[in-house]
Amino acid sequence: MLVYHMLLCGSIILCPIYSFYLNEKLNLIKKSKSTVTRPDMIDYELCKIQFMEEKMSRIYNALIELVAAAVFIIPLWGIYEKFFFQSWKRTMVYMIFGFYLAVVLALVGFPNITMLQTEFTVNLIPFIYMLSDLVNACLNVLLFVPFGFFLPMLWKEFRSIKSVALAGIVATSFIEISQLFTGRATDIDDIITNSIGTLIGYFIVRFVTKNFTKRTLSDSKINDFYLICGSVGVIMFFLQPFVSTWLWGILLR
Repeated sequence: MLVYHMLLCGSIILCPIYSFYLNEKLNLIKKSKSTVTRPDMIDYELCKIQFMEEKMSRIYNALIELVAAAVFIIPLWGIYEKFFFQSWKRTMVYMIFGFYLAVVLALVGFPNITMLQTEFTVNLIPFIYMLSDLVNACLNVLLFVPFGFFLPMLWKEFRSIKSVALAGIVATSFIEISQLFTGRATDIDDIITNSIGTLIGYFIVRFVTKNFTKRTLSDSKINDFYLICGSVGVIMFFLQPFVSTWLWGILLR
């Protein structure tokens, strides 16, 4: 948990610093554009920086949505501890898992009640875009590594490779189908890369826990998993958009 908090705080600190660097570099390139004899190189640099700024914007948005979701997750998990989880240690770990799910849904553009639009952009041909965008493919893999790590560490029902692989496929398929209502593309490549990330996380935790004999939670109920996933989905769809809008209003004053 301490490592998680350090990473989160580090992200909050580094995001504005790196964004400031990108803005300064963009301004320098724009100033020198009129004097450079290779405008094609300038256009390439502009496109690259604009791409990075888009990624940073998504990170900013994900952090805001995480804070908004935490407003509901923290007290709700406190209630769940009394009636379902019945252990503060388990509840804290479950809370970290809930925060992770919230970040994933924020980064992938999960729909919410205030922004619904239907656009059927679907790619069912595998690898057609993956090879031309390896950076994005690698990021999709990394995004789901913690998913494959958490599941077998917390629940014994996910300690076989088949169950983890199935959970990864179901989770990422749900996300891709939900993107039909956000105006984003639904891509079979994302299902493939996210599933690969889930399996990588599984093998990492299997090594760390020595085949699940150490550093795992005992007596965790599979119903807790469904409760956590369902609660985070409801929070991200119905509740966090209103808190996020309020937070953005404060930040942009």
